[in-house]
Amino acid sequence: MADSQLPDYDSFDFFLHQNELPCSAAEIHGIICGCLCAGMPYQHAQWRKFISEFALQDAEVDDTVAEKFRQMYQTTYHQLLDPNFSFQVYIPENDDIPLNERAQILLEWLSAFISSFGAVVGEQFSEVDDEVREAYQDLIAISQMDTEMEETEENLIAYEEVAEYIRMTTIMCFGELGDRSGQEGGKDVFQKPTLH
Repeated sequence: MADSQLPDYDSFDFFLHQNELPCSAAEIHGIICGCLCAGMPYQHAQWRKFISEFALQDAEVDDTVAEKFRQMYQTTYHQLLDPNFSFQVYIPENDDIPLNERAQILLEWLSAFISSFGAVVGEQFSEVDDEVREAYQDLIAISQMDTEMEETEENLIAYEEVAEYIRMTTIMCFGELGDRSGQEGGKDVFQKPTLH
């Protein structure tokens, strides 16, 4: 089974910049999650195409970068499968980062998720479960939120609630549409989370 932990966010982000790639770690993860949560078959390599088009401006990546992306894809998939909901939105965990910067990175992740989810689901969206459609519309609304916020306890709580809603909505979308063919043993043990 793939490693169940993603690499340190800052290290992965630095790795992208070292390789002169015009994207953030949050965007790469958001695209991968959007593909998986919209039902792209696990063994399908099309997620690489979306990363290239949406995040890399069609830049070529070398084998080292491609391997890092593949590891992130596998780890993310196994986190989404986890019945204990270990999946986390891939954003910095450092509390020293200003709140508006953290909010901006969260929205980068979310925009990437929305783009790839919408591209994979395509015209099938009207057939998707009502709860998923409503949650996806909520995510689109959240993606328009203002990231200019003062460092107050109230704003921090609001930010954390939004981040948790995004996390649980992602898990729910995967629960409804995700391909579980790569699951060990092939058993469907997924429990859909409850959104509040």
